[in-house]
Amino acid sequence: MDTGKKATSNYAPKSGPRRDRRNRVQGRAMYKIRLSNFRCFAEDTPQVEVLPITFLVGENSAGKTSFLAATRIMLETFMPGALNPFNREPYRLGAFEQIAHWRGGRVGRAQRFCLEIVTPISGVELCHKFTFGPGSPQPELNEYEFAAEDATTTLKLSGNEASISITKGGKVLLQYTPERVPSPRLVRKDPSYVRYIFQDLIIDRPGEPEELKVLRKQIHRQFNSSLRARMQRNVFASAPIRSQPYRTYTPSEVLASAEGAHVPLEMAQQKRLATETWNRSRESLNLFGKKSGLFNDIDIRLLGKKDGDPFQLTVKTGGPAMNIVDVGYGVSQALPIIYTLEQARQYEIYLLQQPEVHLHPRAQAELGTLIGRVSKQRPAGKVQLVETHSDYIIDRVRIEVGQKRIDHKMVTIVFFEKTDHGAKPTNIYLDENGELVDPPNHFRSFFLQEQRRLLGI
Repeated sequence: MDTGKKATSNYAPKSGPRRDRRNRVQGRAMYKIRLSNFRCFAEDTPQVEVLPITFLVGENSAGKTSFLAATRIMLETFMPGALNPFNREPYRLGAFEQIAHWRGGRVGRAQRFCLEIVTPISGVELCHKFTFGPGSPQPELNEYEFAAEDATTTLKLSGNEASISITKGGKVLLQYTPERVPSPRLVRKDPSYVRYIFQDLIIDRPGEPEELKVLRKQIHRQFNSSLRARMQRNVFASAPIRSQPYRTYTPSEVLASAEGAHVPLEMAQQKRLATETWNRSRESLNLFGKKSGLFNDIDIRLLGKKDGDPFQLTVKTGGPAMNIVDVGYGVSQALPIIYTLEQARQYEIYLLQQPEVHLHPRAQAELGTLIGRVSKQRPAGKVQLVETHSDYIIDRVRIEVGQKRIDHKMVTIVFFEKTDHGAKPTNIYLDENGELVDPPNHFRSFFLQEQRRLLGI
């Protein structure tokens, strides 16, 4: 059975100076993320580059899920109605006491934590930095910084007061109280209002130097450019354990859920209202099903002509069509991931937790091919962050790189390892042949240990 595994050593080191090799293969970062005093990430945590295909690997409780949660919080901050950001499914982070990093000893718990995301656009790195403090009970925004080139705009929030300052080259050029503040207390609880406050930057002020006026409007343009191109993203976040199948489904309002319970309803709605679209979706699903060995055909059996009538999901695995509850559990667990990835215009960011759950090695490897194909077909700006324990998925993507189907600079593996003070993420890149470039020694030993566990050694 072809699982996509390489015959050669998967994680053998390459010769040559580490820095030179990394510079040659370093990817095309969509985002650069740093988390400080957030969950298991200490104050000096390294920055992580996020590429169109980014795998998160490492032991349990090493920070992978926390990294996904922080990524979604930042990317949805400026989306209207993005409430309760720290405790939305599938990420339940708790209150400030559970989120702020515990530094131990006399130092105790950090009093603030920072989420920082850089969006490289047209050669300029635009940085958004959010600083949160204790709230009741969820964290509240204390400070927001937007940095572009050598200018930094800072919004500070305290009680009922708000202030904005602009600094360039280490010199404070402007400091004032913004007019367009709904309520500092409201902004602290709902950071999405920051985008309204930044409209203040285009208001002219009597006697202001022309140079400062030009700078303010430039900052405003760069802020809006970052929001449009990278920050205001539709995010799909999946749970590692997905919904159980039903013998018969009853249509209801289709709302995306981390467990994928909405997917059968969305498929049925598509078949009823957009037959041609459904036929294309079904063709894509069946292609994956055949290549992965999971199924030969999947379809919706409508049990009535009205929109509110029930329906069933049917699956063929070689014989007659059967109800989805009567086939292997892997089909129902893979379906939410496969279907969502195939819907080209629905989401810009995919945060996938252990998509390999309940899949055999051949299906896991084929999922790697699907991840690569989806990345190539989507417009610029699409990102897939995949938390996985499956080297079958990663190896298949590496094969796709080696066969020149995927640009090696579109792929990175972020290895999370535990340290005495928290978690340390490290970017690992691929060369033109799909080989890992100078992976840390701990990364190689991590996968060797996983193989030993699998073999019972």
